[in-house]
Amino acid sequence: MKKDREYWINEWKKSKNFRVEKDRIKPKSYLFSSFPKTNLYGFQDGNVRPILIGDFFSRYLRMIGNNVLFPLGFDSLGLTSYLENKRLSSTINDDISSVFEEQMLHLGIGIDEEKKIDLKHEDFLESLQLAFIEFYERQFIRYGQIDVYQDKAGKKILDSYFYKKTLYPNRIQGFYFDIKEITEDILKSIQELNTEEEVKKELIGMLEVKESLDISFTTTNGAKLTFNFKEPEYIGGISFILLHPDYINFEDYTLYEEYSAIELYLSEDNTNDFGVFTGNYAINPLTGKKIPIFLSVNEDCPIYFANPYLNPKDRITAQEEGLPIIDVVQNGVFIESDFLNGIPLAEGRKLIIEQFVKADIAVPKSYYSKDKILLSSLDSLGALLPFFVDHEDQLYSLKRYLPFVLSNKFRPVLSEDIDVPGNMISGSMNHIFSTGILPFLAILYDNVGESTSIFSEDAIRSFQMWKGIELFTISKDELYENVFVPLCIKCFIEKEKRVILPPLFHHLILLHPVYDEDYHKLSKTNNNLLDFSKELDKYSGDAMRMYFFSKPFNQDFIYSETELASIKNLRKSIEELYMKPFVKEDALEDSFQTLTECVLLALQDKNICQYTTLLIAFFKEHLWQNSITAKHGLLYLKLLYPVCPFLAEDIYQSIYKGKYLISDDGWIL
Repeated sequence: MKKDREYWINEWKKSKNFRVEKDRIKPKSYLFSSFPKTNLYGFQDGNVRPILIGDFFSRYLRMIGNNVLFPLGFDSLGLTSYLENKRLSSTINDDISSVFEEQMLHLGIGIDEEKKIDLKHEDFLESLQLAFIEFYERQFIRYGQIDVYQDKAGKKILDSYFYKKTLYPNRIQGFYFDIKEITEDILKSIQELNTEEEVKKELIGMLEVKESLDISFTTTNGAKLTFNFKEPEYIGGISFILLHPDYINFEDYTLYEEYSAIELYLSEDNTNDFGVFTGNYAINPLTGKKIPIFLSVNEDCPIYFANPYLNPKDRITAQEEGLPIIDVVQNGVFIESDFLNGIPLAEGRKLIIEQFVKADIAVPKSYYSKDKILLSSLDSLGALLPFFVDHEDQLYSLKRYLPFVLSNKFRPVLSEDIDVPGNMISGSMNHIFSTGILPFLAILYDNVGESTSIFSEDAIRSFQMWKGIELFTISKDELYENVFVPLCIKCFIEKEKRVILPPLFHHLILLHPVYDEDYHKLSKTNNNLLDFSKELDKYSGDAMRMYFFSKPFNQDFIYSETELASIKNLRKSIEELYMKPFVKEDALEDSFQTLTECVLLALQDKNICQYTTLLIAFFKEHLWQNSITAKHGLLYLKLLYPVCPFLAEDIYQSIYKGKYLISDDGWIL
């Protein structure tokens, strides 16, 4: 008797087929795919393939006896989720993920009800906020000035990696990962990844390789002052220079008559917060103008060139000290910069490097310029930043009072009434942090089920127990937040605990976007979003799975109703094969042997497209008009199970009268 989808969904739930067991003997497998961003309509952009691939392998791995952790959840933080939710309710705690979950179940995607992660729920928010605080306490997260791109209305800020021509450069006060001390560790982790060289090259490019210049200044007493400029395009705007007495031989740049003032500055009687003039100037090789040189202990570096454009505090200092200020940038182009006047920043940077090297004024050096990852968002409706700040930018941690959430009136509240000085920091954690840390928190959430320190000994043991992610599936445009940022987090944990963790993942599958038949990306802007629930009812979860699995993942996916209808008919034909009587004579033994060998090779290479194509081709070439033996009927059914689980379960029960699910019967070998 043919069963409907709801029947098998309930059977899988009752059997706890997808539960992560507390089993010390079974081999452990960890799979991970990016979480969908929630809305009221589910997978309307067709971006379901990463999760489908994870489900395929989770079913296969469970059949061969593995204990599989495949966390599924919903990225339900942020403004979009909030606005969709507000249409239906006045609270933020309503489950706006229900449509996604329903579509997942009807696609045959297995969900462990006991381990479902919804990022807006308080138990997970607490883990997220605790991790944020702990990274801040260890100075891996800092609060300060960071360059971003922003729209004209100031409603959107993005990490500099997400550069868009419609956005504008700006500098804001916010939270960021400080990655300058782990650059070499990140590079090493990227090189160790089991993925294509092109992917590694793109990941390395996220560290933003730039050219710096070693530039020598002639001082007014004849000495040479050499400094490495990582932003040589702003050399024309230098207002003053600070020399640190602990790091440099300042006597080479100081006039004798200034010594008494210097001795006073370095004494305990000093009341000067800024510094003391050395009496000398450096000649700017770009403009020929004299730059005053000061001695100061305010900067933790040998030489500091102050540029008000890059640091607003330098402008204040220069104004207070009565120093001349030269603005060299206005509205994104250079001014007061000789041959750079009117030229955009990026073009001007390239020009000045070329000219300085050509004139033998400077020596070029390559470096990785990416040293900050933005973690703040202007959206105050996500995971609230677990700090208060006073009028002097002093932060107060809310570690003892987590989770820090929104009330049903969308006001920030703490778990109990407390008196914390200061005000709520505007904005929230952005998706880069919540997405990047998910692979780690998912493990702790499984093992502990509650908030725990990501740096604890229990956490480290959990990370090592799972031995990395066996298969990582994400959309191609999510490489930064889903791979680069988790690699940084892994390096932070290793640096803090002085351990070597397993590789982040052992295999990465990047999936290209989904387009309609006119080659327009499925999006709200293009007005071509899918009614995915309707499509599921029309074509069935099995047909949708087989269709999505049959196309190469490294190519753009064209969603075609005609092809989907053909796959639906193919599924029906496979079902009809099992309505025929089995035969005794085995005429396809060799063919099945070849199929089995090829399928196992495809599994080994994590090539689901090849796997599915082999099954389809074998059916059309050998089984279309033929009957098969019971032995090979069961073999083909097991091979079909990860692709079409509803069909496989239905046939297994109706023909083989199995007491158990087909997954309980084990794999083909």
